[in-house]
Parts: sequence; C-alpha cells; structure tokens
Amino acid sequence: MMGIINDIELTEYFSLYEFECPCCKRVMLSPDLFARLNHLRMVINRPVYINSGYRCPEENHKVGGVPGSYHLLGMAVDIHVKDYLLYDLLLFAQEIGFNGIGFYEKKDFLHLDMRPGPKRFWKGKELIGY
Repeated sequence: MMGIINDIELTEYFSLYEFECPCCKRVMLSPDLFARLNHLRMVINRPVYINSGYRCPEENHKVGGVPGSYHLLGMAVDIHVKDYLLYDLLLFAQEIGFNGIGFYEKKDFLHLDMRPGPKRFWKGKELIGY
C-alpha cells in the first residue's frame, strides 16, 4: 500500500506533510522556523494546527497571499490552537522570537515567519510595529 507523500515524522509533534502545499505537495521548511514552532508547541503543551505552510506561487495566488510572501520560501506558517486564546498564543510567539507575527482575530489564526531584518507585528492588514 502506498503511503501519503511526505508522511515523515519530524518530531513527536509534527509531520512533514502538515507543511506541504495543498496543490502540488511540495515542501520547503526553514529549520529556524520549524525549531521555533516546535518550541512553541512544547511551551503551550497543546496541539498546534498548521493552516498553511509552504505555498507554491499558484497556491499563494489562489489564496490571495501577497507577492513575496514568506510562505513561498518555507519561512512562514499560519497556525491555530483549539480552545486557546489567540492573544496568549501571540505572547508566547513573541517570547520565542518569531520575526513576523500577524494576528488574525476574526479568522482565529496567527501568521508566524522568520523574515530577516527588523521584527514586524500586524493585526489583520494593519501594521502595528514591534
């Protein structure tokens, strides 16, 4: 029987397929992003669900992602945690050192990335700063 492509356990918390592009199944994943995400999972001690990991250009366009999105480079994830306050998740993400954090309260997810340069924080489409 043939298994799922990318069905590779990375840690006890995450498998590679969770980060794959939904349309083409390709994966790119920054080791630094993954290490911080795994650390976040250990700190909050709850399952972290990946809404969006790597996106190929076609998928990024399809979902309305911005040109130059860090999802295109495997340097970003959108996550949610069931029955956990998004604001508390944001505070932990800041402490762990994600460089870009987008707070999407209406859709109940955080965007986390490892962009180079200064840290950025935004709520919805509004840049808040850091």
